[in-house]
Amino acid sequence: MNLPRQHPARDTTADGLMNRVEAYALSNFKWLWQFIMAISFLRKLVNKSIINRAVMRARTRPSPYGSMAVQGDSDKPMAGYTSWELMMDRTWYKRHLPQSDLGDPGHKLGPLPDVQDLRELYHVEPGEETMSETSTVLFLSFAQWFTDGFLMTDTSDQRKTHTSHHIDFNPLYGLSREQSDALRERSEDAGRKGRMKSEIDENGEEWAPKYFDENGNPKPEFAALRPPLRLDQYEEKAGPERTAYVKQTIFAFAGDRANTTPFTAMLNNLFLREHNRVAGLLEVAYSDWDDERVFQVARNVNVAQLIKIVVEDYINHISPYWFQIEADPSVCWKAQWNKPNWIPIEFNLLYRWHSLTPSYFEIDGNQVPGEAILFDNAHLTGIGMAKAIDSASKQPAWNMGLLNTPEFLVDVEIASLVQGRTNRLGSYNDYREAMGYGRVTEFEQITGHPKRIELLKKHYGHVDKIEFFVGLFAEDVAERAAVPPLIGRMVALDAFSQALTNPLLSQHTFNPRTFSDVGWKILNETSKLADVVARNVSGGDTIKASFDI
Repeated sequence: MNLPRQHPARDTTADGLMNRVEAYALSNFKWLWQFIMAISFLRKLVNKSIINRAVMRARTRPSPYGSMAVQGDSDKPMAGYTSWELMMDRTWYKRHLPQSDLGDPGHKLGPLPDVQDLRELYHVEPGEETMSETSTVLFLSFAQWFTDGFLMTDTSDQRKTHTSHHIDFNPLYGLSREQSDALRERSEDAGRKGRMKSEIDENGEEWAPKYFDENGNPKPEFAALRPPLRLDQYEEKAGPERTAYVKQTIFAFAGDRANTTPFTAMLNNLFLREHNRVAGLLEVAYSDWDDERVFQVARNVNVAQLIKIVVEDYINHISPYWFQIEADPSVCWKAQWNKPNWIPIEFNLLYRWHSLTPSYFEIDGNQVPGEAILFDNAHLTGIGMAKAIDSASKQPAWNMGLLNTPEFLVDVEIASLVQGRTNRLGSYNDYREAMGYGRVTEFEQITGHPKRIELLKKHYGHVDKIEFFVGLFAEDVAERAAVPPLIGRMVALDAFSQALTNPLLSQHTFNPRTFSDVGWKILNETSKLADVVARNVSGGDTIKASFDI
């Protein structure tokens, strides 16, 4: 594999003067931002300003647009007008923009290219792949695991979702009381209050229990859980013998996507350990609490510290700015954008970061092909949590963008492109404009990469015809950034407005009464994933646990 290839810088004139000035100022003058961050009141002021600007780039919630179909006519979307049902039925995604006629018969720009012809936008020849200069496999694994917890598309209708629209930690706790009860010990015994079910292996490591019995059937105690998503499709490709093997490695998780790779399972197990650790501290500190209260407060702590990690570790890693954002919920308490959460379909699609995924993974010194790790958690339990985290933190991810997707994921890129068309999303230029950038008029304003420019011209012919999902990944990644500009802007918009408006962070809830004095101390001691690793993994304070190369 190679480092990112050098190519001409893209033409940024279409970004707008203020956008260019702001990006330059925040990405330079490191000494100035370090000075500001060292002075408490200045840091708080700048932190509030940056978060507010990030959210106010586009119109605030509630959006008048949604993916809802007309009752009794599933092919006829209601996205062209607003209705009470559209504003209330949260089983449908929201939208940043109304449905588009891009690609419709008779459109002035003509039909969209055949999706199969667009495979060459993603395909990378062996030896031509490029590696990220900033991000590790731990970063891409966290991104997949975290977003799979709220970007849950209904498999029967890609315009629908079964998310709660919150960062609710449902991969660990479930979407319902029935699911969380299936994963809890529910014990009033001393030393067991508030705990989630787990097993200790021969090396003394704690893991979630297994989902399948020795015959490959789901255990009755986990009947309330959703089965691992796409395991049936995996069996069609891998065969029954291989599937029978991986079934014995699959954990009982509430999240139907949390077993997809050993690295997503690793993160779910890490926070399972943290929940049980916090429950133990609470039980000792508050001996009169029953199992239910210990569990609920430990859960509160775990959800809130996940949000802190998302903002202060994950989002700060994505950003090329020297100023480091703090997860200060008071920023939104009186902000005009503090409205009930509702995930937009565009947020779902912009998180398809398949090109970050390497074709093989370095696991304890061995190179394992990407498709070989799917559902196989033996790659985790066989080496232990410490080595797995260390390996993921030392291997660079691939570079995000077109012409850099491993072959085993190209079909997934095409499926995402089809989902965008199914939802009748607008053009890349429409979303640039909606997010406060200028519309591009030349392909060179999207990317400086000669091959990308050549293929975009070949397939689309005109910049206004480029689809949202293609344009997002056609852009170049800026120095020290982890994602291209439009993705970064949309992630910040939705991340801050979705994360900091979490009910647990609200003005009259974010206090020690909700989290306990013990839990409040834990929250104040947590800002990075490495903090949780150090507390729950043997030798965790000595290994690398980082999103940064």
